[in-house]
Amino acid sequence: MQQILTANQIRGRSIGAIFFICFGTGWFFLAITARQLITPITVTGIMLGMVLLLLLALNLFRLSQRWPRVPNDPAVGRAFTWINAIQWTAIAIVVFSFAKLHMDAYITSAIASIIGLHLFPLARIFRYPLHYATGTLLVLWAAASAMLLPAGQMQGATSLGIGVILWSSATVTLALAYQAAKRSGQLVAS
Repeated sequence: MQQILTANQIRGRSIGAIFFICFGTGWFFLAITARQLITPITVTGIMLGMVLLLLLALNLFRLSQRWPRVPNDPAVGRAFTWINAIQWTAIAIVVFSFAKLHMDAYITSAIASIIGLHLFPLARIFRYPLHYATGTLLVLWAAASAMLLPAGQMQGATSLGIGVILWSSATVTLALAYQAAKRSGQLVAS
């Protein structure tokens, strides 16, 4: 059975991918900074990857006008706002507390865990199961990096893994959305 896509779903997936691309880019830059690997090649590679993914996401956003629209549920918007407010509050508390406790090496892993955990309720409210997988990978990566990496390597390696997970999730989201659009006949050359 083919799933009928709405403009809201496609637009939401493209916006979600844009957030993952931008935040993933930030994590990549944190990784190359922490690992002292900032070179013209690494910066250019990250920027090219970001631009390519953003162009795909923005094109999908533009194409979303071809799908049927449904009214937005205001409860989803309120839940999204609360979930993100809780996430950013938790991150602020963790950063402040870990810094006071001189546990700076673990801040990146803790933030990755919080980001991963906040994707679980988002998966439910947006009815998008890929967020469960992305959240699980972020939490597992955060735990593994905190337990297995030496403190001096933790920030760079953890950040690199977060960037890879976020960009991978954005790529899969875009690929699935384009594939669904093609199957439903909504995607035509423009």
